[in-house]
Amino acid sequence: MSARAQNSSPTTTLLASLVCLLLLHVSAPRAHARTPTPDTASLIEQATEHARAASVSDDETFAQSLAAQTRAASVSDEDAFARSLAAAYALVSEGRFNEAAAAFASLVELRPRDAAALYGAALATFNAGRAGEAEPLARRAVEAALEAARAADDASGGPVRASDARGARVRAADALVLLAVVLAVRGGDAEALRAVERAATLAPEHFDAQFALGRARFGAGDDAGAARAFRAAVALNPSDARARFFLATALEHAGDREGALAAYRELAERQPNVAEGHLGLGVLLVKRGGGEAEEGLSQLRRALEINPDLYEARVTLGRALVARGRAAESVEHLKRAAELAPGNPEPHYQLSLAYRRLGRKAEAAAESAIVKQIHESRRASGARAPQIPATPEE
Repeated sequence: MSARAQNSSPTTTLLASLVCLLLLHVSAPRAHARTPTPDTASLIEQATEHARAASVSDDETFAQSLAAQTRAASVSDEDAFARSLAAAYALVSEGRFNEAAAAFASLVELRPRDAAALYGAALATFNAGRAGEAEPLARRAVEAALEAARAADDASGGPVRASDARGARVRAADALVLLAVVLAVRGGDAEALRAVERAATLAPEHFDAQFALGRARFGAGDDAGAARAFRAAVALNPSDARARFFLATALEHAGDREGALAAYRELAERQPNVAEGHLGLGVLLVKRGGGEAEEGLSQLRRALEINPDLYEARVTLGRALVARGRAAESVEHLKRAAELAPGNPEPHYQLSLAYRRLGRKAEAAAESAIVKQIHESRRASGARAPQIPATPEE
């Protein structure tokens, strides 16, 4: 079982590894924005309705409306600014990123060093598809958040202040992880890795930071380092299927087959409705062979009951059945694998073997011809067909 595209470059893999964290960042603003009060909820509703009345796509109208409400109460009015900030973050939660970006831009104009406003601006701008504009905002958000964290650490003394300092470090880690995602998209892999390493050092009990560090290290080919980060993430959130899945795959890539097998088995047992636990367990058991192979086939079938479109489960099950003299059973799985990954020669090769063993010579020849065609096409283009990893659902 592999969570890394076997033929991908480290650069491509690091990008894919970090970009997958976007959903984490969409939910992260709750750590920055004050919990809405009834008044805040009313303001969000009013501001949103005003934008809709003017035109949902009229970003400038919404931004001006939100900024005007803040200025009317005075820039120094913390409650008014917090309500405006909450309204902008509400737009992020609704997926209305262009409107949110415009709203945050007005708030940043009011308070250029406000870490929460800068973070929101970077987050919304990035999710609106403007990574180039998001990068300087993300850098400013990191600077502001680190400055706030240092100030909180210097002021920490009593239990309340110590708690405030921890919260400030968490917010700084959020900003660093977001910067890493933006940098990965922009091609700054080395700096992205440094950013998540700093985030995990700054807030070692921050799940997102540890998970992001694991993904970045895994994408960069540091399997042992990735496993350490994923293990920390699992300890922080034992119910997170993604962290367990990537812990298992990192261990597998690091050569720790026993550790990987235990991790996949624990995922399958703790979260039986997550297909990838059964998939990883099944693939490893089939590889080990012997008496464990039959359990592996059962685990693969269970994975397909949950998600019929798992390529690796289909092709592994089909290949194993062919090898065990059960060619007739293999055909449906291999045909589906070929549909899921039409540019991959493996399912066609296995189908040619299955048809040959079933005495279906014409079909076997046709599959062999497809294999030859795919290889020739690859040689002509110099490309390799990537194997797309399966990851647990949120």
